[in-house]
Amino acid sequence: MSRENAMIASIDIRNIWNKNVLMETEYEEINDNYLKLDNLPVDVLLCVFKYLDIKSLGRIAQVCRPFRNLAYSECLWIRGATKALASNQLHPVSRIKSQVKLSARDRVRIGSAWRKGDCTQNILTAHNIKYMPRLQLQKDKLWVSWGRTIWCHPRVKNGGIRSTTTKMLRGPKDDVSSFVVNECTGILVCGARDKSIFGWDANTGDYLFSRRYCHNMEVTAVDTAGYGGSIVVSGSRDATVAVWARKMDKGNGLLLANQVNVGDRVWSLGICQDTGTTAVGTGARFGTPPLRLLDLSTGHIFMDMGANLKNGAGMLETQFLNSNTILSCGYDTCARLWDTRTGRCVTYWMEPYDETVYSLGTDRVNTLVTGTSMYGRVRVWDMRSTKSLYMKYSTPARRGQSSPIYSLALDASNIYVALDQSLNHFNFN
Repeated sequence: MSRENAMIASIDIRNIWNKNVLMETEYEEINDNYLKLDNLPVDVLLCVFKYLDIKSLGRIAQVCRPFRNLAYSECLWIRGATKALASNQLHPVSRIKSQVKLSARDRVRIGSAWRKGDCTQNILTAHNIKYMPRLQLQKDKLWVSWGRTIWCHPRVKNGGIRSTTTKMLRGPKDDVSSFVVNECTGILVCGARDKSIFGWDANTGDYLFSRRYCHNMEVTAVDTAGYGGSIVVSGSRDATVAVWARKMDKGNGLLLANQVNVGDRVWSLGICQDTGTTAVGTGARFGTPPLRLLDLSTGHIFMDMGANLKNGAGMLETQFLNSNTILSCGYDTCARLWDTRTGRCVTYWMEPYDETVYSLGTDRVNTLVTGTSMYGRVRVWDMRSTKSLYMKYSTPARRGQSSPIYSLALDASNIYVALDQSLNHFNFN
């Protein structure tokens, strides 16, 4: 190639290069002016952000203030909030017990802490005497029975309780075995070891009614049903379940409407408020099924469940999730979910250390918490799986002591645990 041709070729290559550089520069200018993310409409950005996971949303929120405001939008967190543990607040009972209504992002955040077990623990109260306490949780109150006295502790914002109490209900001559606070009617009913039943107005603390020697042995379980708490059901160690009708007149006493022999001692009761069906947890000895369903209107037992379980697999606690499902736990070292339409156990969650499960609590959607018979073990389960998420040890009031979890209660961000000498609190917020 001649020198002239080489010079012409080099000039052409230079011109082509300059044109390409110019085109790229113009394209970058167009990009800078028109294709930036922050130039997109808000609705388009929200559609894009919906495909991001939680960590990516957190990173997007750190880019700039407009992105942070968009990343904190409720619509981006609702899907994760419905799947969150304990904090989802999907069930009416869970919403009633929670102190505040959480945003979708807070539900995801607290639900993540539930899944990881990220919480703080402290002892709210401690005693020198060993009791078998019971708990009942409300939005602004925590009810605890110590001995023959039921205490009402106002709750504070961080989930704890005040050091002073607003009500002390004392009626039985012996320890309270069981009590229940009806959220709808505001009536508190307790059963005691002295074979008595007492009732108070939970809002004012006024005495309503009592019935002594209503069973031949200790009253181990009570519950209420009907309009205004007009029906009281009690179970006893004498293997009977009694249905009482409240006299709503001036006397305000109890009249025995029916009494049913269930075959063995009664450990627990649970009433479905919609249908009036009563789940009776028995001691499961002498061939008695551990769970029996009683119709309050007729007073007859119409279904037995768990007849194939081992002898002595008694149910210490029963709760209706809805009109068709029951949660129970007890001496068979499991928490079980029962279907009342088939009378069968649908699924179960087995305690790995083969311990009796004394108590349970649930958000009635995804979360199950169980308390065992030794070392204050609290175990958290995702009800969508049969594998335990983790276990927590409740700190005893005295070092080196071992206590069962006699009762527990939970809301969106707290677990309250009753040991023999202390009341413990786990805070996930």
